[in-house]
Amino acid sequence: MLAIPFLTQLDSRAAVKGSRDPLGVQPIWSRLGRHVVGNLTTVSNSVTDFTVLLLGYYFAERVAAETQSAEYVTTFLKWEQLAAYARASRNNERSFRGTERVALRLAKPGIVLLGTDSDAQILSNQKIYGLWGLYSVPAKASGLLEGNPVHLTPVARQLVEKVHLPLLETVGLRGVRGLVDHLGREHGTLDLKEGGRDEALLDAIARVLEKLRAPERALYREHLLHGGPGDRETTRGLQRVFADVLEGTLDDPDWQLTPESLQRLAWRARDQGAVGEALANRLERIRACELLIAPAVALFEHVLRHEGQSVQAIARGIQELWGTAPRETIDLRATEDIELELRAGTGEPESGARWMRLARALHGGDYEEAIRLVLEQNATIMNARGDAAPWARIAEGKLHVNLRDDSSPRSPSGEQLPLYWRHAYFIESLRNVAFALRA
Repeated sequence: MLAIPFLTQLDSRAAVKGSRDPLGVQPIWSRLGRHVVGNLTTVSNSVTDFTVLLLGYYFAERVAAETQSAEYVTTFLKWEQLAAYARASRNNERSFRGTERVALRLAKPGIVLLGTDSDAQILSNQKIYGLWGLYSVPAKASGLLEGNPVHLTPVARQLVEKVHLPLLETVGLRGVRGLVDHLGREHGTLDLKEGGRDEALLDAIARVLEKLRAPERALYREHLLHGGPGDRETTRGLQRVFADVLEGTLDDPDWQLTPESLQRLAWRARDQGAVGEALANRLERIRACELLIAPAVALFEHVLRHEGQSVQAIARGIQELWGTAPRETIDLRATEDIELELRAGTGEPESGARWMRLARALHGGDYEEAIRLVLEQNATIMNARGDAAPWARIAEGKLHVNLRDDSSPRSPSGEQLPLYWRHAYFIESLRNVAFALRA
């Protein structure tokens, strides 16, 4: 049996959700989610990270112009590293990307490198897994970046120059001028020792990032929370209403995204006029989708744990686990309405038809058929990707597993299925932004 490889010393926040996706559900939920959240991704959910991003683009452009250097990305990565050390050491942040390596270096404060060398980077591949790789596209979709080469939009540049740079002018070493020189050095270093030469620099960067000012809050509300000018083409105003509806959940510390909580959001949306009605319809389509694909993924993961068993034996175990619960959770009529979206995994009508057969099998408690269908879906997805073999197959009446994800969660019980939720639809990201921007 093959095992999934893993890397040591890799920041846990570097993993992008849905990167394996054996049933091809990511294109499905992404397509549905984009109707209500047009600009954010599953990982671009920190307002502070967007501030670091905008400042990084500003300094990269300025250093390139003043030094005639083509090392645009290098400057950005150095700035991201500076910001990370300030956030951790001064603001006690522990949620940014790269936090583990930064914490290790702060535990033994001294002189650290800034740059693209492996000893300087705060992630295994900072360009890909850091803000440059993960936040640039959503910032562009939000109207904060534009063009080729990519640069700040006028509103983003005004925010940086009118709000952020004045705060950085308090830095020693000639304020912003000194910071630009610092980032432009070919071999950059940072002194992390208490009372070291860069203490004022870290203090100033931390001051910029420690809280949101009124101009930032207003700009980010329009561009991040409400989707920016591009929202006219993406959600057509649904994201603004959705953000307003989500804000009603922010005072509930126990709120979780479930089929039930999403249904309540749809009910609230219907009170918001025609746009709210359209939003409610989209949310109900998301709910119908998740009530199918979440247990389908759980079923596939459950099957992979039963190497060498017969389909009948595996099905009996699922019957004991779930009973008739899917009959109460899967709405066949609502699922039929999203059959076109269910084709998104491969783009082929057969894929949508297979998902519908799976919905009927689960709804009717035919778990042997459901097992065969999830294995067929996996084989189809692997073939479409050009992979050599499916994760598992049935041969001579027994299950043969080629690849198993040992990190998969425990299978939900029948009692848990009505509230079971697995996929993002970008909803939590929007709620995180709403939480950060609340007055």
